[in-house]
Amino acid sequence: MRNSLKTKLCISAVAFGSVFFAAPAMAQFGLPSLLGGAKTSGAAADPDTFIKSALGAESLMNNSVRFLASALSSKEKAAEIDAAQKAANALTNPEEKKAKLAEVQKSQLAAVNESMGNDKFKADIAKMDDKKKEGLAASAFNFMLALLKDKDLVDQAKGLISGMATNPASLGKMGGVKDAASSLSNQLTAASQIAGKMPDIFSAVNVKAPASKDDKAKVTSEVTGE
Repeated sequence: MRNSLKTKLCISAVAFGSVFFAAPAMAQFGLPSLLGGAKTSGAAADPDTFIKSALGAESLMNNSVRFLASALSSKEKAAEIDAAQKAANALTNPEEKKAKLAEVQKSQLAAVNESMGNDKFKADIAKMDDKKKEGLAASAFNFMLALLKDKDLVDQAKGLISGMATNPASLGKMGGVKDAASSLSNQLTAASQIAGKMPDIFSAVNVKAPASKDDKAKVTSEVTGE
């Protein structure tokens, strides 16, 4: 019980740390590492590498949330989620597509939160077949891995933007870096809705959370509700 509580506190710190807390404040709460023992680089990358990494982390997060929502929802709800995702992906206007995808992810996170708030949550997972449990485990692992990557990239962004401001040759890429950093921060805030509940999934499917942002993402396959 004590270890489970400690894990939940550390995972919540990952989600909230970069948005709401400064490092000294985290130390005050007895959490010397924002990542629950995992290390992040904090080193500023070049703009192109940063943006590429940010897009990769966002994609990993988006896919893991979609798979989590599908796995933990009823078959009807999972079909509804899938239809909304496909409709958003089909949009051609970039701004409209971005807004719609954010709306879809919000509903997916709400679905996961609702499912995990159910008293029968762990019992329902216990009834899953091996394939579905494996997909759920991979999705939960990738969700936390994406969270670690997001947090590290948000930390990198601070130094990167500061350095770009004094480098005339980089000013043209400043907007892209700021947009990516803002998107990552928003994603961290949104993901915090369910981050603290991930230990329940890890426990239910008997897997460990990623130890580092550099861990390899697990292969996921589409899993749907009952």
